[in-house]
Amino acid sequence: MPVGPRELLLLFIYGMLHIASALPDSEDGSCAGGAPEVGALACARALRAPPAVALRGGEFEGTEFWDENEALLQEAWRELGQLHPYVYNPKPEQALTPSVARALAEPDPVEALLALTTETTVSGVYALELLSPSFCNDLQEELAHLRARSAAAPRDAHTFRIPMRTARLELTARRAPRSKIPMRRPNGMNRYGAILSDLGFRDGLLRLLATRVAAPLAQRLFPELVRAPEVEDYYGFSVRYEAAGGDTELAEHADAACATLNVCLGPGAPRGAPGFAGGALLFRGVRFVDPSAAERPQRAVEHRPGVALLHLGQHLHQAAPIARGARENVVLWLHGAGGWVRVQPYPAPA
Repeated sequence: MPVGPRELLLLFIYGMLHIASALPDSEDGSCAGGAPEVGALACARALRAPPAVALRGGEFEGTEFWDENEALLQEAWRELGQLHPYVYNPKPEQALTPSVARALAEPDPVEALLALTTETTVSGVYALELLSPSFCNDLQEELAHLRARSAAAPRDAHTFRIPMRTARLELTARRAPRSKIPMRRPNGMNRYGAILSDLGFRDGLLRLLATRVAAPLAQRLFPELVRAPEVEDYYGFSVRYEAAGGDTELAEHADAACATLNVCLGPGAPRGAPGFAGGALLFRGVRFVDPSAAERPQRAVEHRPGVALLHLGQHLHQAAPIARGARENVVLWLHGAGGWVRVQPYPAPA
């Protein structure tokens, strides 16, 4: 039977109210009203995060937003769940190449690590085959899981019936997919990536790489600038470069670190990805150490999946444009307590 204007209007109003009842109570993700059926994940997905725009100084973008919603975001990550739980706190043999895992089990692990470490074509930049291919793949998949709408969202369709004098109608109202959990940019220059400590990696994976690999090696390779106080703490994050959108390159800079470990995970997509081309690291000199450090000619070091590059934080460098595909890296900044960074060498022994 035909439906008149009045019934259509009632149907529209009822439908809007029904859909709204399934959403968080406010656009800003505050979920006002405390409805028990609305969890942290739904509330976090409803947040309107400030966009990452600045190519320098971006660490201060939206500080108030991120500070205000920190607890909600942490709870949302827990509610989201993990795809590969072991990557957060892996055993050495699960994450590292067999040779590095064996080196850490030696009576003198630092000497064993040094034997596996080679200087690249750039003086002061060292390479170590650090992460196994399977771990690189699993970690990339975990980071993709955290970026994407991976958890089972509430129903994306609502079906209900409205009895009327003239007809019994069925309406299915489809919602757009749930938004992602907002993810803060990793540093002041990279716009795409993640602060790994925020996601649960700090006391597991990051501690393994910092305390058992990067810090001991840095103290042996750069004794004039790096001793125990200079590598007392660490900050870990991921960065992502994509030729078809997002960050494609990074301007020349020095790191907020005494020493930096930069390990390439590879193609930045799940298993079977075609890989990437371009995006080498271009180095000049070391600030406060080399005369005219910024005027020295650039020398390139190519990224290889699983290979970590270790260099002084003040070694000027930039990421060349990525020419094809996508690349994802884990970067670890080593510094003193409270973020303190030594930039001048220790006095030479008398």
